[in-house]
Amino acid sequence: MRLRRHTGSGFGVGRRIRPDTEADSPADAPASESDPWRGFARDLGLVALVALVGYAVSAYWLSPGAVFTSEHAVPRVLELPGADARERLAGLGFRVRLEGERANPAIPRGAVVWQDPPPDMVVPPNSTVQLVLSGGPAAVNVPDVVGLSVSFAEEILQAAGMKVGKVDRVPSGQEADVVLSVRPPPGNGRPRGSTVELLVSAGRGGGQ
Repeated sequence: MRLRRHTGSGFGVGRRIRPDTEADSPADAPASESDPWRGFARDLGLVALVALVGYAVSAYWLSPGAVFTSEHAVPRVLELPGADARERLAGLGFRVRLEGERANPAIPRGAVVWQDPPPDMVVPPNSTVQLVLSGGPAAVNVPDVVGLSVSFAEEILQAAGMKVGKVDRVPSGQEADVVLSVRPPPGNGRPRGSTVELLVSAGRGGGQ
């Protein structure tokens, strides 16, 4: 430690002087040393940025349209007539592939009953949308009522979901009011609600 003399009054009064080797005060330390939280926050931000970029790359790889655009969300075309559904999808840049028909009693024949991808899914441009059209109500086999009475045959046909249409009577060797034939023939598949015609015996020598 050095002493410096004061000569203003002639007396040699010593005063303590700050040593040359005294360390700098904490206020003079670099910001990175005096504020360690600032460095931690910076590192945390870098980690978050890397994670975000990784997520975006992964999402784009799995479904590029879902990340960068919503213009190619598949529209809902269920219950639309097949022609209208194809026109709407083609207008939005999708390709259409028909996958046949499926019986459906609630949706009119020719309307869309199934689509894949489903509505609102975002897919890449020019993706193919598969459609299945309604075949209407499921087919019902015409019951075999030949040899039965007309009244009993009508009950069976109605129970099967069919209607009795024209009834013709012709002379035959069978008893009167016995069903001789059915049109369409028994076993044929017909839509529910179809009409069945009957040929009925008028008995020997009878007829109308």
